[in-house]
Amino acid sequence: MSLRITSTSTKIGYVVAAYVVGPLIVLFVALVAGPPLAAAATVMLLLAVVGFAVRTFRGEGEPVAAPRAWWRMTAQPTSGFVFSALFLGQAVSLAFTAAPRTDVGAFIAIAPVYAGLGALFAYSSIRLRSVRHKRG
Repeated sequence: MSLRITSTSTKIGYVVAAYVVGPLIVLFVALVAGPPLAAAATVMLLLAVVGFAVRTFRGEGEPVAAPRAWWRMTAQPTSGFVFSALFLGQAVSLAFTAAPRTDVGAFIAIAPVYAGLGALFAYSSIRLRSVRHKRG
């Protein structure tokens, strides 16, 4: 049996914990190893947190036992579009605020990862919407 998270409060708790613990881990890596490794840690943590969430979170009415299709990131198209906008906004923000920083390379390296995640969420939502329209 695979782990599935269906409770809204548990999902919120997971996201809040990720936003608290993740930056602390990255800060520790930055202090110990420097900005380039902190950027790598940021990317790895981000992909791990998002990857775990899209594979384990389930929406209302979504099958719990079966794994999701490889392209499916959310239960509903609307939530995928929201996440897409958030990740794309973060990518743009990083790209525009990186210039005055001394570790500009680290920020520029992370922006495409956020943009890629935004694109994946958008693709998932577009595909979910088209599947739902075909069903009726």
